[in-house]
Amino acid sequence: FAPTNAAFTKLERTSPALFRAVTSDDALLTTVLTYHVLAGTAFDPTKAAARNFVKTANGATLRADVAGGEVTLAFGLGTSKVTGSVTATNGVVHIVDTVLVPPSKVSETAAAANLTSLAAALTKVDFISTVDGLKDVTIFAPTNKAFDDLNAFAAKNNLTITDSILSAVLNYHIVQGTVYSTAITANVIKATTANNGASVDVALNGTDVTVKGASNVTPAKVVVADVLVAGGVVHVIDAVLLPDLTKIVAGSGKNGINLPSFISNNTSSPSQPPKSPNSANKVAAGAVAALGAVAAAILAL
Repeated sequence: FAPTNAAFTKLERTSPALFRAVTSDDALLTTVLTYHVLAGTAFDPTKAAARNFVKTANGATLRADVAGGEVTLAFGLGTSKVTGSVTATNGVVHIVDTVLVPPSKVSETAAAANLTSLAAALTKVDFISTVDGLKDVTIFAPTNKAFDDLNAFAAKNNLTITDSILSAVLNYHIVQGTVYSTAITANVIKATTANNGASVDVALNGTDVTVKGASNVTPAKVVVADVLVAGGVVHVIDAVLLPDLTKIVAGSGKNGINLPSFISNNTSSPSQPPKSPNSANKVAAGAVAALGAVAAAILAL
């Protein structure tokens, strides 16, 4: 995929800091340039599906959407149009109108997408470095309104969402493995999450991809699908997923939450002093009671 001269000019105008970094750092420039190359395969829009995910020469994924004979490439929150194609002796060169930039970290993508409530929640429980270091994951990212609704219910009923509860809920939005929307069918997928291995139900209902937590009566809808990030993919959803309230327990992991092995294998986080069994039981009981009350308030509406 070959950017036009105008594409580089646009990058300099719209993202001057990134442009300076790319043009002054050979390693970064190589990373960006190799993101424009599909090694060992030529992309043929006439034989492609409506939505495609292809590996580039630098190992990152690029999304290619085909509609009405036009090809749109998506990388993180950015898009680029294929404006023409030229056959070469060793493949095909597709001319694009925007420089392709490898996907960003989860926290950076959330900030750029104006998912300020999610970013604030990650910051509150000191989860930024953890989530940014994950590999091969799917993250369901609630909208600001979804968090507003949850906070409004809690405030109305004089409930407190503690950091331990918030950590459990955030971990419940992280699924092991990269699951693109194209892999979701009407058959329910039991997707394992980072909340002690608890699962969420992911399915295609008509044209909507939905996700249902153990304590959600109405499934959340995916409102923006397949946002590529450095460690996998993000799907933006319109409601906060609620786990099984009876299984939220205090543990020795970060913020009192036991993370499954795939999280600990991909990140390193400081451990906390072990809690005594009695202390852990009290924290667990408090977490269950508090989140149970939040869920009850929601379900009562």
